Amino acid sequence: MSTWQEKNAALLASLAETPNPDVRSGRIMCYLCDIAKEHPLTLYEQYVLQTESVSYERQAWTKPGWPRRVDISDLIKLLNLKMMALLFQEREAAEMWDAWGLEAYQLNQEKRPHYILDDYLTYLRAERTPDALEKLLAARRSRRRPFDKGPYHDEYYPGEQCAYEELLLQGRFFQAEDKQIRGEIEELLVELYLLQE
Repeated sequence: MSTWQEKNAALLASLAETPNPDVRSGRIMCYLCDIAKEHPLTLYEQYVLQTESVSYERQAWTKPGWPRRVDISDLIKLLNLKMMALLFQEREAAEMWDAWGLEAYQLNQEKRPHYILDDYLTYLRAERTPDALEKLLAARRSRRRPFDKGPYHDEYYPGEQCAYEELLLQGRFFQAEDKQIRGEIEELLVELYLLQE
């Protein structure tokens, strides 16, 4: 079993091996799954690492030379991150996720019927529309999925760990003590930031 610092170093080395932002995003997600087996991460630690992963994904669909298509799963990730930013009371981050969600919606190339696509912009701004939060919560709680093919918003971070729709409907938000980050994650975040420079 390697130490957390060794896993961080291995991730950074693997990211340095490729300039491809989509590959980098995938490697961060693999790291996240791997590290959580040994060191259960807090909801906030997962959030900040998801942020880094999605930032790379966005580079892959917005920058020339990395022709990655935007699809429904990308829209869902951005929606979920925006709602979590609201719960963590990070207004600027929520505004960024909103803007990225709108951008991704305009770039989306997956046009099949899907509950998120039915009214994505309303869902993206669901904090202003309790009916939209209720619909998302109903989809989360439904035993019978409304569409044969997913993905569903509860299949991505934060998954079942946090029904953000319910908390937002109740007006409950996370506090500063819910946003603690361990040193190992903090160090990794600094290195990830420097890598993007």
